[in-house]
Amino acid sequence: MILNGTSQLLISGGHLVVDGLHFKNGTIVNSDHVVQFRGPLGEAHDSRFTNSVIESYNPADLTDKYHWVSLYGQNNRVDHNRFIDQKNPGPTVIAWLDETGVIAEARHQIDSNHFADRPVGYENGFETIRLGDSDTSHYNAHILVENNLFERQDGEIEIISSKSNDNVFRYNTFRESAGTLTLRHGHRATVEGNFFLGEGRAGSGGVRVVGEDHVIVNNYIADVDDEADGAISLTAGIPNTIPSGYQQVKNATIAHNTIVNVGGAAITLDWGLGSSGRSLLPQNVTIARNLIQSTAAPLFEGAEGTGFTWADNIAFGAALGISARPGINVVDPQLELGPDGLWRPSATSPAIDAVASGFVTVDFDGQPRIGLFDIGADENSFAQIVRKPLTTVDVGASWFNYSAPDSWPPPIPIPAGPFQVVEAEDFTSVTDPDGNGQVWTIVQNGAASGGAAIKAPSTGSSSNINLSTTPHDTLALYDLAFSEAGTYTAYYLARGFDGSSDSIFTPSGFGVDPAVVDNLSSNGAFRWETGGQFTISQSNVGMPLEFRLGRRERNAEIDAILFHQNSSLTAIQLDAILASLEPALSDGDYNGDGVVDAADYTTWRDNLGSSVTLPGDTTPGSVTQADYDVWRNNFGASGGAAPASAAVPEPGGLALLTLAVGVSLIAPRRNA
Repeated sequence: MILNGTSQLLISGGHLVVDGLHFKNGTIVNSDHVVQFRGPLGEAHDSRFTNSVIESYNPADLTDKYHWVSLYGQNNRVDHNRFIDQKNPGPTVIAWLDETGVIAEARHQIDSNHFADRPVGYENGFETIRLGDSDTSHYNAHILVENNLFERQDGEIEIISSKSNDNVFRYNTFRESAGTLTLRHGHRATVEGNFFLGEGRAGSGGVRVVGEDHVIVNNYIADVDDEADGAISLTAGIPNTIPSGYQQVKNATIAHNTIVNVGGAAITLDWGLGSSGRSLLPQNVTIARNLIQSTAAPLFEGAEGTGFTWADNIAFGAALGISARPGINVVDPQLELGPDGLWRPSATSPAIDAVASGFVTVDFDGQPRIGLFDIGADENSFAQIVRKPLTTVDVGASWFNYSAPDSWPPPIPIPAGPFQVVEAEDFTSVTDPDGNGQVWTIVQNGAASGGAAIKAPSTGSSSNINLSTTPHDTLALYDLAFSEAGTYTAYYLARGFDGSSDSIFTPSGFGVDPAVVDNLSSNGAFRWETGGQFTISQSNVGMPLEFRLGRRERNAEIDAILFHQNSSLTAIQLDAILASLEPALSDGDYNGDGVVDAADYTTWRDNLGSSVTLPGDTTPGSVTQADYDVWRNNFGASGGAAPASAAVPEPGGLALLTLAVGVSLIAPRRNA
């Protein structure tokens, strides 16, 4: 049965089974749920939603938030379904826990489903599965999530978000998905026997850990990016945190995992330390029997807290990143790529029969561990393999013929309507109202639009300008001309680095000094901020109008300003507009100016070893020696064209050429 239009389903009562539905190309109204395990007879129990499909069931306004499947009650099951192409915010499957606390143990089962093709979201709330929330995170939910396939799940960093206690995540497969399995709130989760196959996808990751008494064993993590600064990332905690904050990691066990060819650290020990009040290092953590082979970054990253136990780990490839110690054996594990595409220890590997016992009695294949145990997720065995990375034939509604998209990610449509974009570094002039000599300056940044931004002075006036008692410290002036009358909203792509650099002054109109405070990010990430509205009359069309931006706090950076007649654009839409104006990039064009030249060498050199993605970067998430080779091979190319016949400059002449190009970049490049 195909349901479209505004169809929805309520499952209310006990021992009910819904089988074989197909929700397609519809939406819902006056509700937050497509499928809801509650209704006129109360919350469901011992009921099932199975062998069904929800496909492209999205609202006309993609900012409307609702959930595809909402679990209430107890002992319900969601299994063998396909969930495809959800574009709106709201978890695909969410378990709501009883806020009265009377029924805390939900004991639901989410298994054998196929979650496919969720494009990137523009804010939090695009999880694929969420179990509980901040307010119920202390409840003992006991929810089982197993044997599910997640493909191209890019909604947000939390593909799975566990926000309750005693949940189990086992035997799931994550393929080409930009995100992580995140133990966000709550305690005592088990993450066992999952396959994280990044397949080189930017933004892919493994497991992010917050809270106490978690067990992470027998997982296979390969070819993932550096989404959470580590394939397994232990998060720094906040003292006396509120429910929505970061609890300290305590008493975690990380054992018998295999981590191969990852874009960042294999295990990060203090992710987020120093940001957002996170000052508590993880403590009493056991890291044992893990097999790690990777070359992209230090294998371990961060500072360990008290009570760490290291035992029988093999780590090989890149530098350790931490001091050598008993419990980490730096030796080649002699891995071989098997016909199933998985890296396994060869017959002569030092990982085989290396320890007398372990933390698990089976391996990731479901083969028993007997006698001496092997290090890593795989036990060398002739027993029958009962588990493997899942494919579309293993999960989902058997009657539905699923076809993967021809390309991924899908193109983002450019929002309709006139707009005006200005690179912040393309100012007409910079003024110094208080006369202290401190003004906006241009800074080169390969991660910025156009390869540059403007930066507020780091010295001079006090860190926070008070316009009631002092004049402006510095202003950046822009002469703008609009081709069409209308009301435009200003959007600012900007960033701060901490609480003393996260705001600027923006204007309320043209030709007036800026006095509106706009707050920026405080973590060093460029972020779109929505500013005020500006009306262009017919008589103003084509006329130069002066627009002014002011420094409020030190070191704040502004990348671009965008004016659009749509007042509710998302960050993704704004990025798409900006990207549509950028010149086509050649590999090696690390400052994004459309030409592979000596300036790109400078950008590469200044970012070497860092975990960033430069424009034209063939190794997203890291800047390596390989990127130099790409630059050298493409020197002279422009706009995606083949390299010209220009010779690569010798090191002796490179500094002079770099200086000359650097100076030329100060000239204005574009007003679109």
